[in-house]
Amino acid sequence: MPEIRRIAPDEDPVCGMHVDVDKARMNGLTLTHDGREYVFCGRGCLLEFRDDPSTFLDPRHLPTM
Repeated sequence: MPEIRRIAPDEDPVCGMHVDVDKARMNGLTLTHDGREYVFCGRGCLLEFRDDPSTFLDPRHLPTM
């Protein structure tokens, strides 16, 4: 299995923002990938991740807000 980047439970894997997990769940801003739930700051980041999760899980990805 390829190495994946360490992402905190409250971290948006696309932009790196820390988000309120409960609010993200209430607003439908979560996505489960390979058995792990990821949270997002907004719909744009969620859609980017959904379309190409490997880009954002790659250890070389440097999230920028």
